[in-house]
Amino acid sequence: MAFKAELLKKKLKAEGKSRDELAAAIKKHKRTVSRWLAGTNPPKPKDLEAIARVLNCKPQDFDPFFADVDLGEVSIQAHVSAASHNAYELMRWRYGVSQKQIMELAPVLFSIVAGHALKVPVQDDEVARLAFENGLSDPRLQGGHLEDQASKLKKCFGIETSHPGTETSRNLFSEAIVRLSAQISDHVDTKWFVGAAVEEAPNAAGFISDIELVEALSGGQPQLAEAIAKGRIRLSSVLHQAKEAKGGGLSIEELAKAIREAHEQGMEEQRKAGLKKLKAWRAFYAERHPELAAEYDDLVAKHCHEEGWYPERYTDDDRVQSWVNPFQEDLHLNEDTLSEYQSRKAAASEGGKIALVFPFEDPIYRRFEELQRHRSKLKKQFEEEWA
Repeated sequence: MAFKAELLKKKLKAEGKSRDELAAAIKKHKRTVSRWLAGTNPPKPKDLEAIARVLNCKPQDFDPFFADVDLGEVSIQAHVSAASHNAYELMRWRYGVSQKQIMELAPVLFSIVAGHALKVPVQDDEVARLAFENGLSDPRLQGGHLEDQASKLKKCFGIETSHPGTETSRNLFSEAIVRLSAQISDHVDTKWFVGAAVEEAPNAAGFISDIELVEALSGGQPQLAEAIAKGRIRLSSVLHQAKEAKGGGLSIEELAKAIREAHEQGMEEQRKAGLKKLKAWRAFYAERHPELAAEYDDLVAKHCHEEGWYPERYTDDDRVQSWVNPFQEDLHLNEDTLSEYQSRKAAASEGGKIALVFPFEDPIYRRFEELQRHRSKLKKQFEEEWA
């Protein structure tokens, strides 16, 4: 919904009503109305209708796409991810296509990808047959029967496995996107594509819908390119602010500079807010469980890597997000400090023996995870109060 918060302020003033009076009239909390006025949380359609009735106007005054816009056309109300919104912007710049035009094509495009998704198991069977003929091992993962079942039932997002420890079931739609994109890899890129869990619909997060444009907008910086693709920064907002600051159009170089500056500023502000929230959370937990809080802090000090250490699987954007979101407490145990695990691993390797030893079998590892689970339960309560 393209809600006009500033217009709501003007309408309230014109009708001589206050925030509190509007909240009472539509039976909403004053904080909710404050968020509408700030533009941080737009009202739902039913709330927008109530606002319009109280302020003697139409819902379309606040959102021109609220209702049917013309004979034969139907309005669609939907919120999309920032990554998808960025993709709309990139497509507009590249192909001169509007969001409405893309939405008109959405059923066609979806059905094409869904059809390819349902063929993923058949494609895998063919690869397995060729592997067998050439004396190679079966490349298919355990759980292929679920994907066959999903294909037969037209479940293009796949079917969840009931044995996650022994078999893997994929989201067929996400897999189809990756395979189709490989055929046009000079235009699109899925190296950061997030995809979706089984039975969930994927969005555009991490999908580079135009390699050349993203390369130009990021100035060749992979970290910034990933941030654009994942929606960490909203292109339309940066473009609007940069145009207002300059008082006119922008070159691609000027827009790239504005994107870089906005991203850097956003990271600093986000980290500052995250540190403040983290401090409040730690005090919240320590006040309720002082002994557990002390034990947790001791384990972190003795057995966790220092801030700035990340697993090899982390992308540049993963590292940035860990830094700008300290409240998430992205901590990693240092396996070298797990004495029992190290002892068992050394014993298993003596004499050339082959044995599987895992870090999670160490008592320190298990205790750390127990404390993290306990903290996560209270964290939900804290976030509600913090909000």
